[in-house]
Amino acid sequence: MTGKIGRNDPCACGSGRKYKKCCQASADEKDFQYRRWRQVEAGLIPELLAYALETLGPEAIEDAWSEFHNHESAGDYDPESPMNMVFMPWFLFNWIHETIPPGSEHFSATTIAASFLTEHSLSPDEEKLIVNAIQTPYTLCEVVELTPGVGMTLFDLLRRVTYEVIERSASQTLKRGEIIYCATTHLDGISSNIGTSPYALRPTAKRDILELRKWMIDESGGVELSEDHLVEFESDIRGLYLDTVRAMFRPPQLMNTDNDPLLPQKVHFDIASADAAFQALKGLAAGVSEDELRADATLTDGLVETAEIPWLGGTEEARKRLGGPVLLGTINIEHCRLIVSVNSTKRAETIRRLVKKRLGKDAVYKTTLIESIESEVERAWAAAAGGPSSLSPANWAERTERTGVISLTDAPPELRLKLEETARQHWVTWLDLPVPALNNMSPREAAKTEEGRDLLQSLLLYYESHDDDRGSLSKFKVVQSLCG
Repeated sequence: MTGKIGRNDPCACGSGRKYKKCCQASADEKDFQYRRWRQVEAGLIPELLAYALETLGPEAIEDAWSEFHNHESAGDYDPESPMNMVFMPWFLFNWIHETIPPGSEHFSATTIAASFLTEHSLSPDEEKLIVNAIQTPYTLCEVVELTPGVGMTLFDLLRRVTYEVIERSASQTLKRGEIIYCATTHLDGISSNIGTSPYALRPTAKRDILELRKWMIDESGGVELSEDHLVEFESDIRGLYLDTVRAMFRPPQLMNTDNDPLLPQKVHFDIASADAAFQALKGLAAGVSEDELRADATLTDGLVETAEIPWLGGTEEARKRLGGPVLLGTINIEHCRLIVSVNSTKRAETIRRLVKKRLGKDAVYKTTLIESIESEVERAWAAAAGGPSSLSPANWAERTERTGVISLTDAPPELRLKLEETARQHWVTWLDLPVPALNNMSPREAAKTEEGRDLLQSLLLYYESHDDDRGSLSKFKVVQSLCG
């Protein structure tokens, strides 16, 4: 599905005729039918809801709301919740409850729409819509193509089928590669979603969906999945969607390059000699010569009084991923004091051991002061807002380590060319590193299997959707150029 075709454009069917002389009449008919069925639906929904509240009571919607969220803490039903976009049609057409039909003494499991259908005289269109919508299965679909304001092509990730739907509003906000939870009705050749989730999942959620699909196939005896299977495993499909949405809105756990929880802190020592401390700790600046360190230090009679030593190192994996040593912390020597700034508890403990090993009794540990992450983030943003001149190479590197963002816009000019090449080499290396979103396969390995290619495509779509032209080096562009 491509952009909207103009009346005088060549018809997309390949006939060679103008669109207005070829397929436009059919498209106009589909648009008419779509609007007709939406009007029928818009009239029925309030009637179905009023019927539910009248016959089952207000507590029914609370029970259904709880069941929809698999009885996890969803709170009371909220009529203003964005989730009503998908909950309300599920409540009316899919929620199974027990009731006693008129003239019967026995309970029967049914839906609100089915009960409404038996008790009311309806027009042929209303009856047709209700019959078509009852127990329409919900599934997880990848957005393959979009025509904003018109519709989209969906790929059912569980049944592995592709189909087009007419969808006016969602097609204007979704992105290619995103995944929606939806139920699709088919009426007179018109396919449209009667329920669509308000929150789209990232393309990287495909890995978990494919795992769910494997489990569903195993539970079904190894057969390919059908609509009946979607109904059978309805709560599991919905549960995966809701769990993923909750994770999306959960505050992120910030990590440093060693995958340790981010917790900025300063480790304080008293030292007997600034120069002795400098001599003992200079080796922690791997790859930086003593002359370079002394050039920025304060000296008295050739002895160091104050100095700053970058603590460089990192795991082999982190070095490989970042294309060089990792800034683990900053060591500041100030006369009789030694202060080491790090961003995790693990690094704070490591530097305490290193200082004790290298300085012995000449360094006495005093305290460790924890800093708020908010202050660190504000400091990084303030530096970025000040422009390139506000960031020295050391400060830029420190901020990059804190935030995990390689930004070229505010990097000092003398570093830009080197950083661009380093970042490029970083993503070249990335092709051969295990990636969690690819089931711990490297991108190069993933490209060799059908499932791996499926996951890799979603990962690249995710990078594409977050790509911008504001100065950051795009992983998507680099990998795309390398992979062709």
